[in-house]
Amino acid sequence: MTKSWRLQTPAPPEFARSVELPKVAAQVLYNRGIATPEEARAFLEGPPEPFHNPSLLPQMAAAVERLAQAIGSGETIGVFGDFDADGVTATAILAQGLGALGGHVTPYIPHRITEGHGLNVEAVQALRHSGVSLIVTVDCGVTSHQEVEFAADLGLDVIITDHHTPSVTLPPALATIDPKVPGSDYPFTELTGAGLAIKLIQGLYRHLNKAWPRNLLALAAIGTVADLGPLQGENRAIVTAGLQQLQHTGNAGLNALYRQAKLSPRDIDSGAISFIIAPRLNAAGRLQHAISSYRLLTCDTAGEANALAETLEDFNRERQRNTEAACEKALEMADPAEPIILLAHEDFDPGISGLVASRMVEAFHKPAVVMSLDGGLVRASARSVPAFNVIAAFEQCRPLFQRFGGHSMAAGFVMSRANLEELRAKLTSIARKTLGDRLPAPTLQIDAEARPMDLMGETYKSLAALEPFGYGNPKPVFLAPHMKLQEAKRVGGEGQHLRLKLWDGRASWTAFAFRQGVRQLPENGLMDLAYSLSINSWRGQRVIELRVEDFRPSK
Repeated sequence: MTKSWRLQTPAPPEFARSVELPKVAAQVLYNRGIATPEEARAFLEGPPEPFHNPSLLPQMAAAVERLAQAIGSGETIGVFGDFDADGVTATAILAQGLGALGGHVTPYIPHRITEGHGLNVEAVQALRHSGVSLIVTVDCGVTSHQEVEFAADLGLDVIITDHHTPSVTLPPALATIDPKVPGSDYPFTELTGAGLAIKLIQGLYRHLNKAWPRNLLALAAIGTVADLGPLQGENRAIVTAGLQQLQHTGNAGLNALYRQAKLSPRDIDSGAISFIIAPRLNAAGRLQHAISSYRLLTCDTAGEANALAETLEDFNRERQRNTEAACEKALEMADPAEPIILLAHEDFDPGISGLVASRMVEAFHKPAVVMSLDGGLVRASARSVPAFNVIAAFEQCRPLFQRFGGHSMAAGFVMSRANLEELRAKLTSIARKTLGDRLPAPTLQIDAEARPMDLMGETYKSLAALEPFGYGNPKPVFLAPHMKLQEAKRVGGEGQHLRLKLWDGRASWTAFAFRQGVRQLPENGLMDLAYSLSINSWRGQRVIELRVEDFRPSK
């Protein structure tokens, strides 16, 4: 779909002078809501102590006292995680942090399809039968009232760590650590599951007067970026420190994953987490079971690490093939005239339906629900646009679902296939009332007008200081008018990408336009380019390339 370009309002001239930065870098800061030299300094340098006191989190004291007691008495602690990269890294953080103190840990990660997200009664029973007397949840649990009550009936204590919004009442756990619970005074509410796992480890080690293992920040950085935690405040501190750990990690599994992905440690940034590391960790849970990813992150030997990394690489390749095939079928099935894209088919794998839904949103700029039909069941993943709150829409369909959950932009459900047509009619009606006849075109926010050569030297160094980039601190996008197209080639297995050679008036640049291979290039060879900067390692050299966000023929 054609995008609307919006060039950000220029910063006041005195702002760039006051922050002592090149004009373009100052403009990017200004676009992020930073308007004073003091705010700029705090963003660039960070606070003297980047991590808040963990004891400020609700019920942290009760949690660390119980954990210390369990470790001291030799109890077995069950750590119940989730099957995505945030949940797996959070589980590994707690297992390694508790294990280093002598704790006996049994990890449990549910199966995406047969168990679904969140604590379940069968898992509680399994943990109890394995000798667990204390369960710690990570990245889930804050709405698991029935399951926590069931654990209590079995004589198990439960500590909940979760970053999702709680319901009106909390489950009857021994402690619930969630910065979003009512009455919380914690200064930062946007920690992910991995971030909260780090806070619990910090709190426990502090309680025991021990230095906490900062190497675990590597895993917290992966979870934070993968789960789209806004890279502001404490998340920014976690990811900044974690990226340094990832570039020099001694973790056998991560190093094996780097080798399989042909990823140089020095090239690891938030983009590498998003597009290389996290997809491989997620692939196991999408196709089989996420316990393989957990084992990779916690294994000790090179042999085991290499075997697991190879397995995840195979899973990721299969996931890519399955996703492309499913997206091709979905594009054939989609009706662009409808206000919401509703697709159901036996060939849609529930492990990748969220990826397919995301691609449909990208293609049509409309909310999309991709449903996997399995006998009498429908398992679905939905992705949305800012104008449509998908979980609020699902709430109106609650009687049709066996279970559902999520948030405004991403959600899912399980229901009987007998309800499919009623759901189609209801969601279409809700979308039509909410969105009207026509959605506005997606908007590409452009930070500043600048040709690539304008961004080199001191300007490049200043832009690099704004990293890590990601959700909440997006990678800067620039506008370069009248770029001359020197060469163009369609690349990728299906020619789905474009590799371009462009001249900006002073130098030639290699540029990649991902999933834009079908687009028509300007006949006169001149284009206005919306792009970001990217680093590529080639033959031992680090080369700056352009990532094409969009382009238009120059007028």
